[in-house]
Amino acid sequence: MLLAIAWRNIWRNRRRTLIAASAVFMAMALALLMLSIKYGSLEQMVSVGINQVGNLQVHDSGYWQNKSIEHSFFDNPKVEQAFKGLPEIKRVIPHLQTFSLASYGSQTKGIMVSGIDPKLEDQQIGLSNKIIKGHYLQKNDEVLIGDKMSEFLKIGVGDSIVLLGQGYRGVTSYGIYKVAGIFHLPSNEMNTSILYMNLTDAQRFVYPYQKGLLTGFSIYLDKPSLAEKIKPVLEKKLGKDYEVITWKTMLSELLKTVKFGKAANQIFVLILYVVAAFGIFSTVLMMTMEKRKQYAVMVSIGMNRKKLVWLSIMETFMVSIVGVVAALAVMSPLLFYMHFHPIPVTGDMAKMYLQYNIEPILPFSVSSSLFISQTVIILTLSFLSALYPVIYVLKFNVLNAFRH
Repeated sequence: MLLAIAWRNIWRNRRRTLIAASAVFMAMALALLMLSIKYGSLEQMVSVGINQVGNLQVHDSGYWQNKSIEHSFFDNPKVEQAFKGLPEIKRVIPHLQTFSLASYGSQTKGIMVSGIDPKLEDQQIGLSNKIIKGHYLQKNDEVLIGDKMSEFLKIGVGDSIVLLGQGYRGVTSYGIYKVAGIFHLPSNEMNTSILYMNLTDAQRFVYPYQKGLLTGFSIYLDKPSLAEKIKPVLEKKLGKDYEVITWKTMLSELLKTVKFGKAANQIFVLILYVVAAFGIFSTVLMMTMEKRKQYAVMVSIGMNRKKLVWLSIMETFMVSIVGVVAALAVMSPLLFYMHFHPIPVTGDMAKMYLQYNIEPILPFSVSSSLFISQTVIILTLSFLSALYPVIYVLKFNVLNAFRH
């Protein structure tokens, strides 16, 4: 009965109700559109980061803290069996990384040597597409270097680069390798300091006395959200000799950027919702003032004030719900369409996207948390706006209400 009365009351003045509902609709629609674009871009950044490092990485216990070559391990059937027992794992890429001095002529530079499986690495990050001179890794004793490293060392394709460093278990690692190609990546730091070589070459370079030396495995899952679920399973299977790191740990700095971006968006969203809150409150205020005599009559004939309180709350929520439902009805199909048919980015901006290995599109997020959070915010504002009529109904004087 109270619901029916509340519904009739809000439509006594249709214009006022529609104005308040429109304020809610505009605020929520704009917030959903803006946040969908922003969250979509941030999700895309995280996706690119995960594509580089994997959803999970497996190392020797203690490697992540100091990343020393002494925390390497030899590949063994136990590790491979642990991976095969998990159908959620899509791809496993082994790698071996160590620091070394690179020299050509009179120039010398400290670099990171990264031993990779050329085929698997190219399938995952498209490294061959970043080659600007020469060719991708094809034979043993070939390396790829960044364009900035090439400029610093004054070395070109076909020249031989000398590497000297500390290998595994105190061994002195050294070798001479042919520069097969020069790459350009979005990060100047990577262009300056990373050298790629075949994994088997890197293993011989670091420790030629035994095959299979690795610093870790990058693990890619069907769904990134499964990382936290798979981590304890792998830890149990592998034992204490290995550590399993999730992408959230590896990309902690990127996640801080994402959180900052989301926080910055909330400022604009807050402004939208302040406007909506004033719209809701002004409607509630006018409704309360207009119905003073109605409240007085209902209390006089014996209606409990608590029921009047619930009636006022229902009216406030109904006005908000009209706006929320309208916003969801309009924006949900639009955002889902844009999610599956994103806006293409063209021109110089598209080239910049491709350099960062990002698809040149403007993505839209349709995360359920986006819709739920905005609905909760609107309903919370409605509840706060409903406090005024609640306080009035509990305290108003019947005689004074009749006089006014």
